[in-house]
Amino acid sequence: MATETEWNTFAEPWHRTAVRNGTIAAAIGLGVGLFTRHLAAGFLAAVMALWFTLGGHVLEVLFRNRLQPLIAGGAPVQALTRMVYWFLGGSALYAGALATRAILTHREAVHWPWWVGGLAFVGLELVVHLLLFARGQPSFYNGRG
Repeated sequence: MATETEWNTFAEPWHRTAVRNGTIAAAIGLGVGLFTRHLAAGFLAAVMALWFTLGGHVLEVLFRNRLQPLIAGGAPVQALTRMVYWFLGGSALYAGALATRAILTHREAVHWPWWVGGLAFVGLELVVHLLLFARGQPSFYNGRG
């Protein structure tokens, strides 16, 4: 992991963030709609996916710009702290997505354990950071992101 003096804050124009994360959520919704042959399910999936695409982006920027510089310790401590942060943040995003589903469908929330969202989010972040690493960009794996 990078030392405190090597950290660069992350910033990008809001419209770029919104377009990228909205497009990913829309693609997920379209895929669900086509798979289920029910476009309303696709809309709901897209709205729920926004919790993880846009919410995940916000969590990641918050970690990189505000929390990471405050974490003392070497690479193992940094990595463990980040994974715990992803787990807790993913659990919160999952709760938000389930609450949104319940509100939009007027049905009771899905009864999956709260930690399922945390584990799924950690896995998702590891895959996304692997793709960033493969493209030579700052990531969890090279300690620059």
